[in-house]
Amino acid sequence: MFSPRSRAIAGAGARLLLSDPAPLLVTIVMPLLLIAFLRPAARAQLRAEGYLHATGGEQLVPGLAVMFLFLGAGLVGTLFFREHAWGTWDRLRASPASTLDIVLGKTFPLYVGQLAQLAILFLAGRLLFGYRPTGSPLALVVVLALFDAMVVAFAVMLVAVFSTMDQALVIGNLGGMVMAGLGGALAPASSLPGWAQAIAHVTPAYWTLGALRDITLDGAGLARVAPALLVTAAFAAGFALVAGLRFRPSDTKVGTT
Repeated sequence: MFSPRSRAIAGAGARLLLSDPAPLLVTIVMPLLLIAFLRPAARAQLRAEGYLHATGGEQLVPGLAVMFLFLGAGLVGTLFFREHAWGTWDRLRASPASTLDIVLGKTFPLYVGQLAQLAILFLAGRLLFGYRPTGSPLALVVVLALFDAMVVAFAVMLVAVFSTMDQALVIGNLGGMVMAGLGGALAPASSLPGWAQAIAHVTPAYWTLGALRDITLDGAGLARVAPALLVTAAFAAGFALVAGLRFRPSDTKVGTT
C-alpha cells in the first residue's frame, strides 16, 4: 500500500510534525488537566452505578482521549490546506506521486502520532488517576487503533468537501465535540437526556466509548466488542468513500500560514 513516493511524503510530514509538536502536546496535557478537575464527580457517578472501587479515571481517561482525538483531526486539514497556502501543492501534484500516495503519505505520520498520544494518555491515566481496565489489553489497543483510523478518514473527508481551512476546522471541531459528547465522553451515554440518547447511536464515538467502557469496567474481550468494531469500521469506510468521491487534487483550497 505504501509506495516509495508515499513513504517519502510521510517522512517529510513526520519531520514537519516533529518541528512543531505543540498541537499534539496540547491534546495530551489538556485532557490530563481536565481529568484532575472532573474526576471526583466521575468517581461518585461510577460508584453510584455499583462500581464501588472506581476512581473516576475509568470514565474520563477513555472519554477525554476520544474527545481530544477528534479535536486533533484538524491537524490533518492543516497538512493539506497549508500546502496550498505555501504554494507547494502544485509541486506535489507535478511529482510522480499519485493522489493516493499523497493522501497516505500526509496522513500516516499523524495517525502514528495520535496513536502515541493515546498511549501516553492511557499510561498517564494509569499512573496518575488509577485507570486499570479489567478486560483484554488487546481489545483496548484494537478499539483505539480503529477509532484513530476512523478519525483520520473523517478529517480527510473534511478536506475533500470544504474549500477553506477555516470551514474544515470549524465543522471538524464542532462535529467532533458534539459526537464525543453524545457518545459519552464526559458522562455515560445512559445518563444523558432522552433526546441525546436517541441520536447517540448514530455517532461513531458512542460505539467506541461503549466498547472502551465494557473493556474498562466489565472485563470485555475482543469478541464482546466486535459489534462496536464493525460499526466503527463502517463509519471509517463511509468517511473514506466520501473522501474518495469528492477529493480532487485540482480543486482550489484556501489555507492560512
